[in-house]
Amino acid sequence: MKYTYAYKTSDGTRHEASIEAASRDTAFAVLRERGIRPIKVVAADGSKANGAPVGVRRRVVAVFILVAVVAAVGATAAFLRVVRPTPVVDAFQSDQTRRYPIGDAAIVEKGILTGWSDVFEHEGERFLASFAVPGVKAGQRNTTVEEIESALARKINPTSDDGLEARQIKAMVDGMKSEARAYIAAGGTIVEYGRRLTERQDAEIAAYERTKADLERAKETMSGNALINYWESQNDKLRNLGIRPLTLESLE
Repeated sequence: MKYTYAYKTSDGTRHEASIEAASRDTAFAVLRERGIRPIKVVAADGSKANGAPVGVRRRVVAVFILVAVVAAVGATAAFLRVVRPTPVVDAFQSDQTRRYPIGDAAIVEKGILTGWSDVFEHEGERFLASFAVPGVKAGQRNTTVEEIESALARKINPTSDDGLEARQIKAMVDGMKSEARAYIAAGGTIVEYGRRLTERQDAEIAAYERTKADLERAKETMSGNALINYWESQNDKLRNLGIRPLTLESLE
């Protein structure tokens, strides 16, 4: 079924587009996974008909209630420990230590591509930011140990000009600084910490690729609610690592 949706980008501009989905709730779910927070989703005929089975609707709602709670826990707990929220994090969510940022997808993609150079002036913080988004390959940076040490001693200050995406990446890097300081205090070194960042990121990318391959195979043998249920269960595994969930459309 075709749905029309409206959303605003971080600059306040309103946009409208359409999407094919099994139900209105599924359309909401897919859009949120793409980093879009719709302010309206209606059927193409102008109604708000849903059409999905009640069980499916409840599962979709339950998934998004859980996202804010568990998104950043899995990978960080396996690596060192869960870093407690900072005042910056509290401004928009209870824990954003490491996860795929919500907000304008174009801003997030640009940040990942440029190493968030428009958010951080300090090279040590840019280095940490390149590892802040789970499951995304970090770019090569010529960062020195001294620059990382300097970054760990710096306080990250949000500004009034920061958009949602900038606040999130600053909170993630702030959390990673706490993580790094704890690692060093336990006897590790900055070089070893950098190696662990690479190992963690590689493991997350491998998990993403395995999940994508599993869903691609599932699309060949499943359909309807069975496919939706399997898709949700596989994406839950990615969400627990803070990795951006897959849409069924992205597998085509």
